[in-house]
This record gives sequence, structure tokens and C-alpha cells, in this order.
Amino acid sequence: MVRLEGIFKSFGARAVLEDCSLTIEEGERFVLLGRSGCGKTTLLRLIAGFDQPDRGRITIDGQDVGALPIEQRPVGFIFQRHALFPHMNVYDNIAVGPRVRGIPESDIESQINELLEVTRLTELGDAWPGQLSGGESQRVALARAVINKPKVLLLDEPLSALDESLRQNLREELMDIQRAFGITFLFVTHDQEEAMSLADRMSILEGGSFLQVGTPQALYDQPADPFTASFLGKINRLPGTVLRHTGNRVTLSLGEAGTLTALSDTSHEINTQLHCYLRPERLVLLERERKEGANQLAGQVMKKLFFGNRIQYRVQLNNQCILNVQMPHDERSVWNSGDAVVIGFDEKDVYLFEH
Repeated sequence: MVRLEGIFKSFGARAVLEDCSLTIEEGERFVLLGRSGCGKTTLLRLIAGFDQPDRGRITIDGQDVGALPIEQRPVGFIFQRHALFPHMNVYDNIAVGPRVRGIPESDIESQINELLEVTRLTELGDAWPGQLSGGESQRVALARAVINKPKVLLLDEPLSALDESLRQNLREELMDIQRAFGITFLFVTHDQEEAMSLADRMSILEGGSFLQVGTPQALYDQPADPFTASFLGKINRLPGTVLRHTGNRVTLSLGEAGTLTALSDTSHEINTQLHCYLRPERLVLLERERKEGANQLAGQVMKKLFFGNRIQYRVQLNNQCILNVQMPHDERSVWNSGDAVVIGFDEKDVYLFEH
């Protein structure tokens, strides 16, 4: 449905997007994740036609849209600020697009009634924007975009101004509406949880380029680079030196903390300096070393943080490195500051990068 080929965009001497290429399938919810200022909104503006790329090609449903003005591109756009017309009620706000296109009023009415039902706004058709909550206003903005039947809906952090509980509810509603109408969504956010909960597929934009494209689970469980590993969720990082590489198994020295093994299809020379990335929830605390298990590192609990259904421990290894360990709250196995422990983890849960 959307294809970007070698997109390059700069503002003055600053390159914002560099050689960006991406394919988004029809009916897909694709989420673009990145830090503020990384170029996410610029990319949406290029697709919508508000700006033009310096180089590259954009096609929508097989059509090159480079020469098409904004009003002729088959896209809808929902901004961070939904900007409803304050002098129009909900019904008339939604009806703006079809009326401009000359759709008969009877057809407009049936379409709006359907949308009001899907977006749970049936009782608010006569309400004014000033009477709506933040979530209701956002659903009106969504209905106003969907009624124009765009092939692609571009959403620029539409939930960022709402409180967390409302955002969670609206995320579920967005998915329901997207499935109901089958519109391709390109959703931009800087919120990791939002990205992973919404996306069929996603990518992280950093340094003007897409770092990795795949399902949320693939990016989380199999990060291709250190930025992706660090940006999605929490991560520990341990410096190590390659001792040996046999088959796909790498053994690294952690100095006084001992050794660990990891799986890697990349060949690593002996004495190469690498960093071992470990997710806190993939680690477990043990009272003593056990015979089974690929990796076990001795340490001491320095701090315990209670989060209701989980506890986070800060454990210092013998080489003075600190690891965060996140475990479910279990009253039968709770450690306190000063306790000697062993951190256990599987070799498949170690990600190896050069930095």
C-alpha cells in the first residue's frame, strides 16, 4: 500500500532522513517509533504531501504521488492536536470532507451514523467540541478522517496529550476501528509500550534511517543493533572479552565476575571486546549455584524496589558491575539488601554487540 524508496530530506545543512526505504502492506498497522526530533513527523508530512523529499520516491497503492498535491493524495492525517472546528457540532465536524466533495446529504448521514456507532459517539452528534473529553475529541477526529475513506491513515502521536488510562482504552478502540474499516494505519509515537501494543509491524527511526523492521516481538527478542536493544524496554550491559568461539557458542570473560556463554552466528575473534546485553526480566535470582543452567554469576543484592506484582533487584557482581533483575513478586523467595545471590540466565537471552 505504501512504498518509500531512498527518501532523503534535509533542512539546511541538517539531514533529517537519509536513504529511507520501507514497504507497508495493505490493511497493516505499521508503527514508527523514535525519539523526539528523529524525523518521524517529517516522514508523515512527506507522505501526505505537506513537504517534498529532496530525493526518493513515494508510491501509494502503486501510484507515484510525488507530483500530486495534498488534496489529491489518498491519505488521511490525524495530528497530535485534533483541531476540531469549535463552531461546528460533532456531526458537522465529521461531515466537512464529504460535503466539500459534494456527497449527497442522505449518504453523508448514513455514513456518519455508522461512524458514530463504531466510535461510540452516538449520543454526542449534537455536542460541541468544548463539551467533549479528550478521548471523545480524539474519536471525533478519527471519524472525520475515516469518513473520507483514505487508503492510508497517518497518525502523528494522536494519544500523547491524554492521560495513561485513557490512552490504553483508546489504543484498543483504534485497533477495533482499524480492523472494522480495513484502512492501512501508519502510526507515529515515541512511546515504546504504545508502539508494541498497536503494531502488526514496526520500525525504529534513528539517525535518519530505519534501524530494524519487523514484528514487535521480533524487535524485542531479536534486536539487530544496540540502539534497538536499549530503546525497547529495559536492558543491562556488561563488558566482556571473547575467550573462544565454537560453532555458534561464544564464551566471554567478565573479569572477576567470571564467564558467560552466548549464542551468535557472527564470527568473533579471540580477545575481541564486546558488550553483553541482558533484559532484567530474563534473569532469575538463586540462593546458590545449580548444576543446570548455562550462565550463573555470583553477586550481592544492593537494593530492592517493590512494584506490586514485581520486584526489581539491583545486584552487584564481583567485578563491581550492577545488574537489574526483575522478578515476579513471590513471598517465598524474596531477597534483601546484603544477601549473597546467584544470577541465572540462558545463553540465548544474551545479545552481543560491539558497543
